[in-house]
Amino acid sequence: MRERAKQNQANAILLKQGPGNAARAGFTLIELLVVLAIIGILAAMLLPSLSRARGAGLSISCVNNLKQFGLSAMMYADENDGEFPRRSSPSWMETLKPNYRNYKILRCPADPVATSAPGSAYEGHRAPRSYLYNGWSDYFQTTLSPEGWQDYSQYKHPHGLRQSAIPFASDTILFGEKDEESAHVHMDTSQDNDPQELEQTRHNKSGTRGGSSNYLFTDGSVRAMKFGKSLWPINMWAVTEFARTNLAITFN
Repeated sequence: MRERAKQNQANAILLKQGPGNAARAGFTLIELLVVLAIIGILAAMLLPSLSRARGAGLSISCVNNLKQFGLSAMMYADENDGEFPRRSSPSWMETLKPNYRNYKILRCPADPVATSAPGSAYEGHRAPRSYLYNGWSDYFQTTLSPEGWQDYSQYKHPHGLRQSAIPFASDTILFGEKDEESAHVHMDTSQDNDPQELEQTRHNKSGTRGGSSNYLFTDGSVRAMKFGKSLWPINMWAVTEFARTNLAITFN
């Protein structure tokens, strides 16, 4: 009897509450769809910011790589009568190796391919690589004899460029970023196709020519420049005043 009385009392309470006041079991379909729509809107708002933040982080890592190359080149020059690494085989990736940490910094983290020379006998040439070293061709082409220039072109000249021979150190490029598919090692103003080997919009890309790439200068500074700015109105890969103005390149 007592159990039946308790059951009747519980039923009476439920009847007083009514169906509209009963505890709800969960969300309706419409409510779930609204929540999902809000989440989608928030994600769409946040993703561009996250992408920009990631891109900025990759660019900073690239800058740090270039700064290590700059320190390595300066140390090399201090130990070699003020000369930067010469055009040689093996190339600068091996020549500078005693002064930088490991071959991993040869690759910019924003470079998805980093083409190199996988069949080379030298580890520095095989390692994925994103950077070009200035070949100083305008300087040596005008200061060497025809025989000396031929030796230089064939990687046989015994000397590199002296730091004292660079009149505009803060505006002369030592290292830049190369196209991801390029295996070139040097940027030579004497070769017409070399500007096409440059990557000029690796970071903060926007459209075909929007964005910038990072450059290390012979004074040790690193800065980003937009498409074409390293080659026009002054060719910052050139050393001589004549080449800096007369070999400047504009892109249509």
